[in-house]
This record gives sequence, structure tokens and C-alpha cells, in this order.
Amino acid sequence: MAVERMKLLSITGKEENIDQFISDYLLDSGIQTEEAVKVFEKGWKLTNFKYDSTAKDLLKDCSELLDKYKIRYVKNSESENIKRSLNELQEYFKGIKNNIEELENYIEDKKKILDEYKLKSNLLEYAKNLDINFYTLYNLEYIKFRYGKISKENFGKLENSLKDLNAIVLKVGEDDKENIWIMCFLTKDISAKADSYLNVFKFERLYFPKEIEGNPKEIWSECERKIQELTYDIENKENELSRIVNRDTEDLLELYSEINLYIKINNVKKFMAYDENGLFYIIGWIPAKELAKVLPKLSKEKDIKYVVKNHDEVASIPPTKLKNNRFVRPFETIVKMYGLPNYTELDPTTFVAITAFILFGFMFGDVGHGIIIFLIGLLMARKKVPMGAVFEVGGIASMIFGVLYGSVFGKEDIIPAIFISPMQNIQTMLIYGIIIGVILIISAMILNIRNGFKNKNKKKIFFETNGLAGLIFYVIVLFSGVYFILNGKMIISLSILSIFIILSLIAIMFKDLFSKILFKEDDSEKSSFIEKIFEIVEILLSFASNTISFVRIAAFAINHVGLCMAIYILSNMINGAGSLVVAIIGNIIVIVLEGLIVGIQVLRLEYYELFSRFYTGDGKEYKPLKEKI
Repeated sequence: MAVERMKLLSITGKEENIDQFISDYLLDSGIQTEEAVKVFEKGWKLTNFKYDSTAKDLLKDCSELLDKYKIRYVKNSESENIKRSLNELQEYFKGIKNNIEELENYIEDKKKILDEYKLKSNLLEYAKNLDINFYTLYNLEYIKFRYGKISKENFGKLENSLKDLNAIVLKVGEDDKENIWIMCFLTKDISAKADSYLNVFKFERLYFPKEIEGNPKEIWSECERKIQELTYDIENKENELSRIVNRDTEDLLELYSEINLYIKINNVKKFMAYDENGLFYIIGWIPAKELAKVLPKLSKEKDIKYVVKNHDEVASIPPTKLKNNRFVRPFETIVKMYGLPNYTELDPTTFVAITAFILFGFMFGDVGHGIIIFLIGLLMARKKVPMGAVFEVGGIASMIFGVLYGSVFGKEDIIPAIFISPMQNIQTMLIYGIIIGVILIISAMILNIRNGFKNKNKKKIFFETNGLAGLIFYVIVLFSGVYFILNGKMIISLSILSIFIILSLIAIMFKDLFSKILFKEDDSEKSSFIEKIFEIVEILLSFASNTISFVRIAAFAINHVGLCMAIYILSNMINGAGSLVVAIIGNIIVIVLEGLIVGIQVLRLEYYELFSRFYTGDGKEYKPLKEKI
């Protein structure tokens, strides 16, 4: 139930050593930075560092190279310390990249040439046995030729169609796809009509490149030789590239890690400043325990100067870092939903853990349902859901109160009640609800008084509604009333009782005046006498309504039993397996619906009936530098 102590640490050093300093002292530190330009007294001379994107751009290039060659690396991994300057890293990466790109470009160029030879080879595959010269074909004056492939089915049809034309069709080969390769010779005057026939029968024409001259077989043989040559050359270069990449993998990973380090360093610089004398400045809040470890190291640095101050020595408000044990820590989530405590007030987490446990268990006491809620919480916790541990505690609370009530899945005849049976003792349960409410309200007022001592706020301690005056009024009125109801007489005389009550109300009404007279505390807030009267009326009504409000926790406990009884009545009206189905579905509805309503009710009581009496929740969360970068 505590907020960790913080110290304000300001550090100054030479800008030329800033990268090394950040790497050694700040990257893993728990310091939460403040804006140095505004905090330092010489702030008007300080300038914020501009973000340098060099490392970020270099990291992008390095990541692309690693991804390209499927080299596994851990994102955001950084080196432990600075080994090389950023310029050296740039030059080193440039050297590796240039070597790789040089080979890549060579391989790419050779592959383009290889593709050209493969194209020529494929074109000549079925024409290589023709005893012709391409130069002669290209220069025929009256004869044209067409070269390509046609399906076997259409080949015969094409031959029949071209019989009446002065055209010659030569079959030069067949492939494994049921295609026939042909060469068609025709005169100029019938070329248009012949082409129409070729198109009708889906002839796929292929064109020889103009540079192909000579005998087809010789050209094809030369292409095949070149293909073998180029394929061998490309394979050798690809193996060489693979060896280079494997050789440089470790260096690239180390390079990637070092670049990440510089990115983090640059991110830290955003929270720092420098002056015209070449000095850097950083200031921020750091937990006292961590500061004790850092200071001996800083003291050994000759070029580093530092100053440590307490929170009451500066205008800046420290951030809040909660410090709770692992049993209570899950309930920090509930506290944060309302708001973090400020640095000078009590952490209510332990109070919430205890009160939420009692309230939930009291309203939802059932062994069977508690086990289900506990198992749900266990599953949520394993999946790292923040409220998982709270569900576990809620389940335990339900089981404990279920044993006290003798309730298992809404049945009160399976185990005996150790403490009380809610449905058979409705009036007593309502009284217990009021008693729990009174205890919690008094506890909240005591916490408010303690907060007053912690903040050295005497008005809060003595004269506030939830201070000593309000506590005396509430306790006297409450216990006098209870004593009178039980015994038929007053615990003290009415005149003495009236004096205490009146003095308490006067203290609350004129708290500002008394604070000014007794403690020299001047509050600028002023209110008229009529407003003070209405304030007292509001206080009386709130004390009464807040106390009676806790009756509902007993009502929920009774309601739980009644709802389960209704489910089993419906279940007994059905025969066979249907009875069990109704009972199971009914219990699921109870766990989900009533569990949700009870959970909301716990939050309402915590926030509106208790927190409003002692807690402000206006603190700012502690976010150390290592989490921001």
C-alpha cells in the first residue's frame, strides 16, 4: 500500500560524449524525463536535439537485405554497447552491400543474355533440320514464309484449305503437346488469303529475330553451347553469392544490432537539450532505489555533473509508481480505472484488494460458482488478460463465503452453513450488510485523515467532512442510535451528545475559518452561510444514504439464493435429461449475469461510497525512458 519514492536527477556532460553516455547510463535506466528546456534555470539558452534519421534509414536498408536473403533476426535487438561510430557502420554496410549488388547485377545481366539464347534455341528447335539459310529466306523477292505451330487436329484441315492456293506446307516437327511445327511458303499475291486460313485454324506464328543468319542447325548448336556456358557461369556466381552472404551473415546481424542501438540513442536525445558551450542536459524522476545504484557509477565520470533533489524541493510533480506485493498487485487495474494516486497520497490498492474480496464474496457466496469463476480467471491469467488474477481472487472469495453460507451451485442442502444461511436469516443478513458498510466508511475516513497527515494538510485532518470532525459526528450519531435501539436508552446524556454533534458540524461548516485562525492556512474558496447550511444537509443525507446503500450487498446475497431456487424449481418440472440441461443453463446464466452485476456493484461501492471519501486519483503514471524508446 505504497507509492515508490522518487528523486529528481539532473545530469550535465560534454556533448561529444553523449552517445556513449546514453548507451552506458540511460538506455536501461528507470529515469522518467522532464523537458530539460523548461526545467533548467538557464532554459532560455538551451536547445532541443533534432532527430537524426540516418540510423533509421540505415536500419531499413539492412532489414531489406536480411529479409531478401531470409536471414533470421530479432527485431529491435540492440548491441550492449557502442563499438563503432554511425559513419563507420554506414561505410561497413555499404561495402557489404556493394559486393553483394555487384554479383547480383552480374548474375542478372547473364540471365537476360541466357533468356535470349533460350528464346533463339526454342525457335530453332524444330527448324534445325531444314537445309536452308535464313539470309536467303529474308531476301526472297516473290516468296514469303510463315513459321509456327498448329494443333494436329487443325493441321489436316489447313492442308486441304491451302491445296487450291500456290502455297507449300512443310511439317518440320512435333512436340509433346500435340502440336505440329510447320513452315509455310507462299507467293506475295496470296499471302493475305493464306494468312486468313492460318488464323481460322489457330496457327501460332513465331518470328525469327532479324539477326539470325545462316544455317538453322549451326545457329541452334551455337545457342545450346552458349546456354550451357551461361548456365555454368550463373551457377558459379550464385554459389559465390551464397558463400558471401553466409560469410557476412554474422557481420550483418551484428551491424543490425548496432544500428538499433543508435536508433534508441537518437530516441533518447529527443528528451535532452544542449547549449552553445557544447554541453548536454537531461533531467527526470528516478526511483530512489535505482538512484542508489546509479550514483556510484556517475561519480566516477570526470566529465559528468549531477544534482539530486527531493520532490518538496522542486515545483515539478513526481510521477506515481505503485509498489505492491504479487498478491495485491492484480487490483492495481481497478485502481487505475479510477485514476492513479498522486505522489503524496496513499496507494489504495491493498484497501481495494481487501474490501473487494469481502464485498464480492458476501454478495456472491457459492462454492460451485466460485470454482467456475476461479477456473475462468486461471484461464484468463494464462492468456495474459489483465483482469485474470482478479477473477481468481473473486472465485476464491465466492468459495470461502459459499462455505460460510453452505451454498453449492445455489443448493443449501449439500454442505451445512458454518456461519449463516442467507435465505433463512434475511433480517440478520441486512444488518450484517449495514455493519460492513459502517466499517468500510469509517476505514475510508481514517485513510483520509492519514492522507492529511501525509500531505501535511491540517484542514483535511481536522475539519473536512471525512476528517476528524466528520468521523466524530458519524461515530457518535451511529453508535448512539444503535445503543438506543438495542437498550432503549442513550449511551450518554442527550445534552453532551448534542454538544459533540453540534461542535462537529460547526467545525465542518467553518473549516476554512478555523484553518486560517489555527493553522494560518488561507483558502481562497469562500461560501455564504446559506451554502454552508445546505452543505451540512447534504453531508447528513450522504452519511445516511451511503450507510443504507450497503444494505444492497445483503440483498444480492439473498437474491443469489432465490434465483438459484427458481432455476431448480423449473428443473424439477422437467423429466429426464431435460432437467439436467435446464439446471446447467440456469447456473451458467447465474454465473454470467449475476456475476457481472455483482462485479459492477463492487466497483460502484468502491468508487462512489469509499474512494470519494479519501482518494483523488489525479496522479500521472510513471513511464521510464526505457519504455518510451
